[in-house]
Amino acid sequence: MRLNEIMIKDVITSTPGTTIKTALTIMEEKRIRHLPIVNELDEIIGIVSDRDLRDASPSRFEKDCNQHLEKPIKNVMITDVLTAFPNDFVEEASNIMTENQISCLPIEDDGKLIGIITETDLLHTLVKLTGADLPSSRLEVEVDNKSGMLASVAQIIKEHHLNIHSALVYPSFKDDKKVLVFRIQAMNIRPVTEAIKKQGYKVVWPTNLEMKV
Repeated sequence: MRLNEIMIKDVITSTPGTTIKTALTIMEEKRIRHLPIVNELDEIIGIVSDRDLRDASPSRFEKDCNQHLEKPIKNVMITDVLTAFPNDFVEEASNIMTENQISCLPIEDDGKLIGIITETDLLHTLVKLTGADLPSSRLEVEVDNKSGMLASVAQIIKEHHLNIHSALVYPSFKDDKKVLVFRIQAMNIRPVTEAIKKQGYKVVWPTNLEMKV
């Protein structure tokens, strides 16, 4: 999945001359946490978060509070902005945000701001990619860390005429193993689970206890 499929295209922006007070009002009214700053060419030149603005604002009990709030946000905006492109993959953007500990990523094309994604957008996407939003059962199978394992287990599921909503591969605690995680369109997966066990694979989930419930 690419960013242009999940990004917010109607981006609320501001200009460097906007006051801190106005920026805070915009973010509160629009219920957003990040405000990209653009120039007259729609090129992103900075970004501020609600936290940045509040941290930079003095207490309302201080004498110069109002004077400070009338200062332009260019005084407090972050200018070293990390961005992505619309055809970048979602997982690559997630990695960038995780490594740099940022909670949003502006999207630009040909130098112009065309969208933005936030950590909330990524969480919603993760839910869809894993099939967790659909009626399904979770199946985890530990297999040898070698090629062909995913296809082999998927074949067993196919033989039981079950539809796979999603399939993921996770590293195991053992270096020579990996864990296949399936979301299967079925509420009773006992038969396929038993079939997988008979083929010599270890079913991590559901456990024996869960299977008896």
